[in-house]
Amino acid sequence: MPTARTQSPALSTLLRNDSKAMPWFNRVGAAALGLALSWLAASAPAAAARTVEGGVVLDGVPPGDAAIATAVHRYAGAGEARLLDWLSDGELLIAARANEREQLQRLRAAAGKSQSPASDVPASIVPLGAPGNSLVAVGAQAFGNDSIFVLRNETGADGASGAALYLQGLEGGEARLLVSAAAHPGTPVWAHDGRRLAFSAMLREGQDTDLYVLDTAGGSEPRLLAAGTSEAWQVLDWTSADRALLVRHPVSAAGDELLMVDVETGALHRVDAPGERSPGYGHIGEARFSPDGRGIYLITDRGSDFAQLRYVDLYGGDSRVLSLPVSHDVEHFDVGAGGRYLAYSWNEEGYSRVTVIDRKAALESAPADLPAGVIAALKFDRAGTRLALEIAPSAAPRGVYVYEPASGLLERWTRSELGAFSAAQLVSPQTIRFPTWDRPGGNPRTLAALLYRPRTAGKHPVLVMLGSTGAGATPLAQLDLFVQYCVNELGFAVVAPGLRGGEAGLLDLGALLAWLGAQRDLAREHVLLLGRGTGGTLALAGLGLYGDRLGAAVSIDGSATGAQLAPIRSPVLLVRGLADPPLDAGAAEQLLWRLRSANIDSWFIAPREAGGRLTEGADLDAVRRVIAQFLVENLGG
Repeated sequence: MPTARTQSPALSTLLRNDSKAMPWFNRVGAAALGLALSWLAASAPAAAARTVEGGVVLDGVPPGDAAIATAVHRYAGAGEARLLDWLSDGELLIAARANEREQLQRLRAAAGKSQSPASDVPASIVPLGAPGNSLVAVGAQAFGNDSIFVLRNETGADGASGAALYLQGLEGGEARLLVSAAAHPGTPVWAHDGRRLAFSAMLREGQDTDLYVLDTAGGSEPRLLAAGTSEAWQVLDWTSADRALLVRHPVSAAGDELLMVDVETGALHRVDAPGERSPGYGHIGEARFSPDGRGIYLITDRGSDFAQLRYVDLYGGDSRVLSLPVSHDVEHFDVGAGGRYLAYSWNEEGYSRVTVIDRKAALESAPADLPAGVIAALKFDRAGTRLALEIAPSAAPRGVYVYEPASGLLERWTRSELGAFSAAQLVSPQTIRFPTWDRPGGNPRTLAALLYRPRTAGKHPVLVMLGSTGAGATPLAQLDLFVQYCVNELGFAVVAPGLRGGEAGLLDLGALLAWLGAQRDLAREHVLLLGRGTGGTLALAGLGLYGDRLGAAVSIDGSATGAQLAPIRSPVLLVRGLADPPLDAGAAEQLLWRLRSANIDSWFIAPREAGGRLTEGADLDAVRRVIAQFLVENLGG
């Protein structure tokens, strides 16, 4: 995303790792780990013994509760479907997930559409290959249905994970490896000729990420197009004549730049700020060439407090903002072939909204009866007349819908199972706003949060879920089955706030706790924090600062200084190996030692291998069970 966004830290998301490879745990780190373990043995208070459960290390964790394990597993069995790409014959490529495995499928809508505004149209399903690890990206040729590229997560024999790039024929046959996971290939983009792929990778010695072009029809090696730096490139598009690439290049924390790269010479030319002598930078999200090749569409926050959809004319014409003049971030967009239809989505208080512009008729429309939730992807078919939407509803499994702007018909092409419970049991979140501690310009500032309230009456314990802190954006209202477990089975109220970073975020947390304490149906004396990454760091710092109002904390790959840990007196669960990148193994052991040496009741769960990550189904089941058991012991239920 072009601007800092706070994702709702769903356990279903927290427990799903991305494709970046884990670096080796070097000898220095191993020595530090051994030293930390010896300190623990000599100085720590008595706790449950360190044990190994499959690929997971448990330390200080009491024996598992069978009832909790069974209930948590019931809430981990839902399926979902993700949008990948359109084929040129009108079929869709999707990833269907079930039981921690993803199946690549081709979908074609059944003949005979319903005339209702929103209909469930059964689609014929053709699986491609066997289920496997997560599909990072899949792309079809612009013309023809011979082959697709597949970027798939893999775990090597050394335990390190990453994404490898394959070429897969659509008529069967074995996939051909193009780039191994060790080279960290980025998502490639097909040229219009249907032969070449452009992508970034680390194929040379060192850690530089370079740009490459590969002819998939022959046996040639990838051709180096432009040497990179430690900053990553991302290929976004080809010109219609396949003579140049559109590439996003991070410049600094200030933002990115868009470059046009000549495919023959590798010459670079910045194109997101034409005619400006000293252009500034902004964060850039999705971007692509216009169908006529005269300009570029992009999502950027350059010169704005919010991410906007803009058009940049490459031939000296006026550049302009295309999205609505609202104080919301644009998330995704796409342009249909011929340029008649333009669609974009934006976030409003945690929920996505969609606008489709018909330029020929000078009309704007929105698909009717879309489920409330988050738009994860938008993609027009090759003819530019149908728009596929990947939607993650707040109270239903993720699925793929198809919208026809000309007729206004909306069709659901996928249907995922929830497992052992029904959609009627799911609780949708309410967007609330709470006042912060500061008053910019003399007016009170408010921040947003998603609040899941149990249907039962009474004072409910509260679980505060902290994602990566940033600009205070609202978390995304998408289905989180672990939250549903906490609300339905344990009777917890769950709140996912959008907090700012640094010291401001720590004070924002205090303001949220004050707001929670004023709610009559919430038990202010039973509040627990659960955070990941920077949210995990905030959970530890918050437990130290607001220990009189908090009962415990779960920190997933969070870190803390000795001064932040010193005031802690309440129980802590440390989880290592879920964030990207995860906390260093030695640093995690040192956190555990510091807490144990202060006689803090401390649980610990981590991958068995110091350089590993928690990725397999059984390992993730163990993590869910331990977190749930910790919540029950410290919040009741």
